[in-house]
Amino acid sequence: MKAERMIISIGRECGSGGHEIGKKLAQHYGINYYDENILGELAKRGSFDPNDFSKTEEKVTGKFFHHHSGSFSAENRDLADSMSKSDQLFLMEKDLIEELARKESFVIVGRAAEAILKDDPNTLRIFVYAEEDFRLPRVKEYFHLLTNEEARKQMLKIDKQRKEYFNYYTDEEWGSRKGHDFMIDSSLLGVDETVEAIIAIADKKF
Repeated sequence: MKAERMIISIGRECGSGGHEIGKKLAQHYGINYYDENILGELAKRGSFDPNDFSKTEEKVTGKFFHHHSGSFSAENRDLADSMSKSDQLFLMEKDLIEELARKESFVIVGRAAEAILKDDPNTLRIFVYAEEDFRLPRVKEYFHLLTNEEARKQMLKIDKQRKEYFNYYTDEEWGSRKGHDFMIDSSLLGVDETVEAIIAIADKKF
């Protein structure tokens, strides 16, 4: 029986090709793709300037709350004035992701979506990782860096930010087997064949 909706959530290491893989999957299935553009989607829904929050995407900018469980959103909305920008943005993105999941199929990269949608049976949760020698040239090109050492520092910095964000706002561990249905090494197959492998898994599920 074909699922009403299909959602593919992609967690990823920096430089593993997660963005490119996500876009190719969305194109293959003819469904929406969400990544940084989720800020634009939030802007469409109210008086929200994405420029005010763009630098806090997938980062923890304050430690107002201690590590919490999934009750974060429900119990703390009345404290919005005391929240950091990253706290506010997480709640807005969480609401939007849950809203989108109720009505459409899509691919989403990052944004802790795999934890937000962990109880949604129509979500396939993927984590993409890769060997360093695959990641370094991609990071160098994307960030216009000159050396492997610069790329390595950038990689470590971004992955650290993603891990802190994910672990702070969810009750799961970033990059863990427990939090994902499937984990794949994109350096083993390359981007295009990784996409094909995920398509095969998604077609089985959905």
